[in-house]
Amino acid sequence: MTTPIPQLKDGEQTAYFQAGGEWCFLKTPASYRAAGQPVPCVIQCHGHHGYVKDGEADWLTEEFKLAFVNSLVDKGVAVASSHATGNHWGRPSAVAANAALLDALLSGANLDAGRMGLWGGGLGGALLWNSVTGPMLGRLKAVVLQQATISYESVIRNHKFKSFLLEAYGLPADAPDDLAVAALAFNDPVTRTRLLIGEKGQALAGELPETLFIHGDVDENMLYEENPVRLSHVLGPLGATFSFHTFEGVGHATYQLGDTAAQVLTGFFGRVFAL
Repeated sequence: MTTPIPQLKDGEQTAYFQAGGEWCFLKTPASYRAAGQPVPCVIQCHGHHGYVKDGEADWLTEEFKLAFVNSLVDKGVAVASSHATGNHWGRPSAVAANAALLDALLSGANLDAGRMGLWGGGLGGALLWNSVTGPMLGRLKAVVLQQATISYESVIRNHKFKSFLLEAYGLPADAPDDLAVAALAFNDPVTRTRLLIGEKGQALAGELPETLFIHGDVDENMLYEENPVRLSHVLGPLGATFSFHTFEGVGHATYQLGDTAAQVLTGFFGRVFAL
């Protein structure tokens, strides 16, 4: 089910609507105009227990999360998000919902198709990168993976969140590690990237967005070396454009850093979007 974005007026506002059968929101900056110069937009991919429903979203009600959203809005960037089927772990139905949101935004609001981005953390990172390497390939200018789930193999073999990942894909929680890794290989963000490189070769670099990894180097949930660093080892030889902002001595808590981390996020999108 899809419902049109409510008619937008000039300025800052929040609208709720449905795209791809999922509730979504769009929050526009003060610089937004219903007609005239379009504004850039970032789609936020929520993490565990994140949600969007009619009239409410965790990223708009929880103060420490809203501070990140407002930092982008204050910079002149619209922010949107989809419920994306809940605790999705980047599954195909969530990727489809995310793509439906992108289409709805570009057809129903005055947003700049040349300055669209994604931002996600935790399990939202898997949705982000599976969207990048799926239906959004070639349509995005910039993305930020913040303390993100990027390697399913890491999640499975470290067992801490294995059962949640397998549940999201309808697999038994006690599946042997090797079997689980093989079963989810095509949906594993790192493996998907390798497969896409095999299909497209060096040309893929030109279709990928500029990427920033924000991560704590002692993240106890999404291990630093096995998630952002692992993907960077795939992207490096390809010639893709990426960078790191690593918070030394910080675990899975970059959202709790508040303005310190928000400034990194906003500074990156501001630079890439030429704001």
